[in-house]
Amino acid sequence: MPDFCAAFGCSKERNARTKQLGVTFHRFPKDKVKRKAWTAALKRRDFEPNDYSVVCSCHFKSEDFDRTGQTTRLKEGVIPSVFTFPDHLCKVSVVGNCFCINNDNLSCLNQS
Repeated sequence: MPDFCAAFGCSKERNARTKQLGVTFHRFPKDKVKRKAWTAALKRRDFEPNDYSVVCSCHFKSEDFDRTGQTTRLKEGVIPSVFTFPDHLCKVSVVGNCFCINNDNLSCLNQS
């Protein structure tokens, strides 16, 4: 099964070409709180990542990476934050520890 980036509007696929371009792919965290934060950052209504869902390196800042070893890894606790969203997805409200996107989707970071 091919790995495609889960970010809104991104069509990058894990393959030889993207590897040659230096694009890396990162699985969603297993930790429920961190996984919810990543999912909220993607702003995809009704999206539930599975154990194989990935986000490509284009959606992280350069300082989010640890490139000291042989493989490129994300630093602990980083959340994808580099996106180009259409205007209707750019309105985000914070209510307590919950993110509300256009009053349609409520993602709480406190829930287990």
